[in-house]
Amino acid sequence: MRAGGLLEPNPPTHEHGGVHVSMSEVFALGELSEAGALSQQDLAWRLGLEKSTVSRLATGMEARGWLSRHREPTNRNYYRLRLTPEGQDVARRVSRDLSDHHAHLLDLLTPRERQALTTGLTGLIRAMESHGHPRGQTPGANDRNDGEDTAKIAVRPSRRH
Repeated sequence: MRAGGLLEPNPPTHEHGGVHVSMSEVFALGELSEAGALSQQDLAWRLGLEKSTVSRLATGMEARGWLSRHREPTNRNYYRLRLTPEGQDVARRVSRDLSDHHAHLLDLLTPRERQALTTGLTGLIRAMESHGHPRGQTPGANDRNDGEDTAKIAVRPSRRH
């Protein structure tokens, strides 16, 4: 966590795919790219952030031209969030850059280390799901992968070993 800068009180933005983005923006781009559209409340739940924090996040992403926000027709208290075409492009670029970076890191592991990581991540996901916030019960997330798929993707075989 510390090595990744995730414990900083005001973490800096990072450049991914030629775009400077905060960690919150990276995760919001990923969630919205995967879901297509989410209520602001559902995005807050998925990110584990307060609704007011997500409101500020959405305002900033909207100002950057990445997000459109519209009131829910059935409940005017809620906003429906969707990536704009520019936001979809940014999400693809950031995702590609992060995938390349993670592949490079995994390439540095031996096959035995990758297998151990797969086993460890699968166990960690199972343990986290048994203590609440299971991926399958996220509001509006019935189209999401389960944790086992995440572990398989995260530690795919090295391209050089």
